[in-house]
Parts: sequence; structure tokens; C-alpha cells
Amino acid sequence: MNLVTIIWSMVASACLTLAAMNLLVWLKKRTIWGNLLISVMAAATAGIAFCELSMMLAETPAEFGRAMRWIHLPLWMVIVSLVLFIRQYLRSGRVWLAWTIVGMRTLALVLNFVFTPNLNYREIISLHHMRFLGGSVSIAQGVPNPWMLVGQVSVLLLAIFVIDASLPVRRRADQRT
Repeated sequence: MNLVTIIWSMVASACLTLAAMNLLVWLKKRTIWGNLLISVMAAATAGIAFCELSMMLAETPAEFGRAMRWIHLPLWMVIVSLVLFIRQYLRSGRVWLAWTIVGMRTLALVLNFVFTPNLNYREIISLHHMRFLGGSVSIAQGVPNPWMLVGQVSVLLLAIFVIDASLPVRRRADQRT
């Protein structure tokens, strides 16, 4: 077992531990939706770590493409949960921007399963292997899919949403002091 597998497995297990703890807190008091959303984000992050590890250890372009296709599902869960957490916990952020992010990310998820092999590549031509943390990891070489812009724009809008939502919270904190 190489260092890459150990580190990514540790990250996934830490995420699953965090998810379990927050789920237990939410089960005790179901009105605190923030804990459920954090639990979903943490579990989905563990799924992302698993898909990343699968991509790094892939031996064929088909394996790499399959892992990259499935990484979009936990990524969708993380982004949607984060948007909902910010709206619910911080009570901030523009509603139209939140719905735009959720809609664009959902569109990216649907497009991901429509296109072969995934949203990011039209075709994966080959895999190159490089040394990383004492092990060999796979890196795909292929033809980019122009539709991946939908996913990229949703992430850009997410960054704008987080900044937009944090500014009023910062002002509220300054007014209290």
C-alpha cells in the first residue's frame, strides 16, 4: 500500500467520522438542519476522496473516465449542501444566486451522465503515470469537453455567493462590537 492510498483513505475516514458525529447531533435535535447539511457535505467529501483515489490508481482510460463520471455526484452533493447551509445557518446570501448555482450544478450533473465518458472529456486518449508521494498516479490526456464550462461557472458563482453571503454577516458582527 502506497502513501497516496493511505492519505486518501485517512481523509475519507476523517470525513465519515465527522459525518457520523453531525448526523447523531441532528438525530437528537432535528430542528438543527445545519448539522444534517454538514453531515451530507462530509460524507460526500469522503465520496470525492474515493473517486479521486480511483482515478489516481486507474490502469485504463475507461477506468479513469468511469471514476471521473461518478465524482460529479458527491461534488453535486457538496455544492448543494454548502449553498443550503449558508442560506440556513448564516441567514445570508441572495436567493436567486443560490438557485442559479443549484440549477447549474444539477445541469452539469445531468450533462455528465449524458456525455461519454464524462462532462470533463469528450475522449480520454491515454493515461500518463507520474510519481507522487512515493507511488505512481494516473493523469488523463484527452480532448476536453466544452460543456464542462457549465460546471466551472457554477463553481465561480459559488465563490461569488460565499463572498456575497459573508459580507452582511461581517457587518452584523462589526455592529455588535
